[in-house]
Amino acid sequence: RMWVIHFSFVFALAPLFVKTYRLYKLLGVGYVIPRRQTISNARTALMAVPFVAVEVVILLIFTFVDPNRMEDVMEYNESTMTHRVICSYDTWAFFIVQVIYQGGLVLIGCLLAYKTINMQKEYRDNQQLILTMYNVALVGSIILVIANAVEVYQSTMRL
Repeated sequence: RMWVIHFSFVFALAPLFVKTYRLYKLLGVGYVIPRRQTISNARTALMAVPFVAVEVVILLIFTFVDPNRMEDVMEYNESTMTHRVICSYDTWAFFIVQVIYQGGLVLIGCLLAYKTINMQKEYRDNQQLILTMYNVALVGSIILVIANAVEVYQSTMRL
């Protein structure tokens, strides 16, 4: 379960970045006629592999070094008792590494959108890319603020 959210984030952004970079390299920017280049589909797919590979390495490391473990939590109110079983872990390292890596991906997306801002109109997707990066950054920031301001269980920060 820990892997699904992080993989979906990388699988959603990596092809978008590679497509934008491919257009940037093939078509150039502005009104200058670019020299002819070819980038095959196989090479394009290989360009997305490092994004996924880094995520796999991060997830493998934290799956074995600092895995989730089951923890019983008993909460007593006036007349009720609540028993919860939650996932916990030893350090905040996974959370910090994921924020840095996924925040870096958002910055890469913003940089690619900026570099392609003067691309030919029929090929330009930078408005959608910058809007996507803005939304991801805004929602991620709001979630970080709320998760750190409110008392949450450790497993929530794994997401």
